[in-house]
Amino acid sequence: MKKNLILLIMIIFINIIASLSSDFASWYAKNISKIFINTLGRLFSIFPFSVFEWLVIALIIGLLVIIFKYRSLTLTLRFLLILVLFFSLTTGINYHRKPLETEMNFTRLTYNNDDLKNLANYLTTKLETANISELDEQTIKDTAKIAINQIIPGYYPNAKPMFFSNFMTMCNLSGIFSPFTIEANYNQKMPTYNKPFSICHELSHLAGYMSEDEANFLGYLACIKSDNSYFNYSGYLTAFIYVNNALRKNGQDISEYYDRLPQTVIDDLTANNEFWNQYGDFLSSLTNTVNDTYLKINSVSEGTNSYSMFVDLLYSYSKAENLF
Repeated sequence: MKKNLILLIMIIFINIIASLSSDFASWYAKNISKIFINTLGRLFSIFPFSVFEWLVIALIIGLLVIIFKYRSLTLTLRFLLILVLFFSLTTGINYHRKPLETEMNFTRLTYNNDDLKNLANYLTTKLETANISELDEQTIKDTAKIAINQIIPGYYPNAKPMFFSNFMTMCNLSGIFSPFTIEANYNQKMPTYNKPFSICHELSHLAGYMSEDEANFLGYLACIKSDNSYFNYSGYLTAFIYVNNALRKNGQDISEYYDRLPQTVIDDLTANNEFWNQYGDFLSSLTNTVNDTYLKINSVSEGTNSYSMFVDLLYSYSKAENLF
């Protein structure tokens, strides 16, 4: 029990310090987190497959063995505490870093429906002239590392396709960051246009940006600033969906923006909807609940709603840059 108490004290101490000092959390994310990327990230990048999903299976089996074979509450707690401590060191602290807009020197603005319509018009214009030429999987992975490096310089391992991608689709997951193997994993079955944005999103988590709105924004920024036109397309189309969803939620008519889209874009959107709706919503709803709880435990009070808060950053950045 003494070892368990020491582990628990370490976990509590680490998380209290991080929650009380965003300066410390930001310093940690920019300096200490890089150590994990350059050690564990480099180590597991040797494997062409996602080590994370197999590790999860191994950890579940290990936990079951401890519970049913050794029947020891002490060992079970120690097993779980070690996992929580490791998570806190590689990931948990980073949730408390300073807001991204502070680091990038712009202000998160409030906006109304007219502001969102101006943003939707800007994104629609970009899509009207988009050069849509799909890329192969390897080119997407290689280009994603270059794209995110232009936004957040550093070492990035290759993104990994998930073997259980069909299960990810059932859970409505396009990607997942591994805090134990420092891998950026993605759903290899999802429509191609999703992949540049989703991979850049997951790679931004490796750089210590854990908030989903910030990861979405960095994924978008990496895509639109890339020299690759298909990455530009992926970024603008994903942003277009988020902004129009926000307008629809506010009861606004968004048909005019969809009416302006080229047929190739409409085809991508149609295929995308069919793909994510193919298994129904029971498991995806359950996954959303789990993810919502996970985010709130890690001080993201908005939970899964934080994904759509990407629109806040998108609008504020666009205004700061006088893009429309």
